[in-house]
Amino acid sequence: MDGSADKGLLASIARLYYLDDLSIIEIAKILGMSRQRCSRLLKKAKEEGIVQIEVIDPTQEGVLNLEKQLEEKFSLRKAHVVNVFSKNSDLIRKAVGEAGARFFLRAVTPGNKVGVAYGRTLYELVRYVKPSVGESLNLIVVQLMGGLSRISANVFATEIPKRLAEALGAQVYYLPAPAFTKDRATRDAMLKDENVQATLKEKIDLALVGIGSVSPGAMLIQTGAITPEEYEELRARGAVGDICGTFFDVAGKIVEFSGNERRIAVSLDELRKKCPLVMGVAGGLEKAEAILGALRGRFLNVLVVDSLTAEEVLRISDE
Repeated sequence: MDGSADKGLLASIARLYYLDDLSIIEIAKILGMSRQRCSRLLKKAKEEGIVQIEVIDPTQEGVLNLEKQLEEKFSLRKAHVVNVFSKNSDLIRKAVGEAGARFFLRAVTPGNKVGVAYGRTLYELVRYVKPSVGESLNLIVVQLMGGLSRISANVFATEIPKRLAEALGAQVYYLPAPAFTKDRATRDAMLKDENVQATLKEKIDLALVGIGSVSPGAMLIQTGAITPEEYEELRARGAVGDICGTFFDVAGKIVEFSGNERRIAVSLDELRKKCPLVMGVAGGLEKAEAILGALRGRFLNVLVVDSLTAEEVLRISDE
C-alpha cells in the first residue's frame, strides 16, 4: 500500500515534520491518514533519499587534527578518532567498537581472510557489525590466538570470531588450543597438531586486534593465562602492553619473558610483515602507554581510538 505513495506525498510529510515541526499526529490529521501510515511514509522518505540529514559537529576539526597528527607521527595508513565525553571505560569501549565496526566494513573486501584477536573492545566492535542486507562478501574469519580460560563468554577468544563470522555469513577457522599452555612441552606438542598449524599459517588480509595493558585488570592477568610471577617479570622488564599475547615496552620493543614458551598465537612479527592491514582497536586512558608502544613498534597501521586517549598518546609521545 505504501509503495504506491508518490514522491510528492513523501516530500510533503517530510517537510511538515522536519521543517514545520509538526508532530506525526498533527500531520496525520492534516493528510487524513492513520498515525501508523504517516510514520511509515516518513521512514520511507528517508530511505528513498528525500530526507537527508546532515549533522554539523563543531568539534570535528579537533578530531581531524588528532587523526592527522597520529598518522604523520606514527606513519599510519589511517587513524580514526571518535569523540567521547566521558572517561568511563565501558562507554569508551562501546564508542570505539562502534566506530571500529564502521571502518572495518568500509575496509574489508570480498574474499578477504580476516584475522581476529581477543579483547573487550573487539567484542563491542563485533556487536556493531551489520553488513548490508543481501551482501555476500565471501569472507573467512581466522582466530589469531588460542582460547582464554576462566572468563565470561562475551570476551572469550573463540566467541569473537564466531560472532563475527555469524554476522558476516563467513566461514571461521578456529585455533583449537589454549592461548597459554601449562608448560613448554605441552605447547610444543600442541603445535604439532595439523589443525593448529593450518590456522597459524593462514594468510591474513586484514587483522582486527585489541591492545592489552599490563595491569591487574588486564584480561590475560584476570584469566590466569599469565601467572602472578610472570606478571611481575613483565613489569620488571618494562612491558606496557600486548597484542595477541606478545608483550612490548613503551618504545615498541618486544619483551622476552618466560611465558613466551607457553604461548600459542600468530607471531606478531609475522603479522606485522605479512598482513597488509592490521587494525588496532583500543581506548581508555589506562591504555595510552600500551597504544604508544604498539604504534612505535609498527605493530599496526590503522588505529581506531577515542579522542581523550589520542590526546594522551600524543602528549606522552613527546616526553
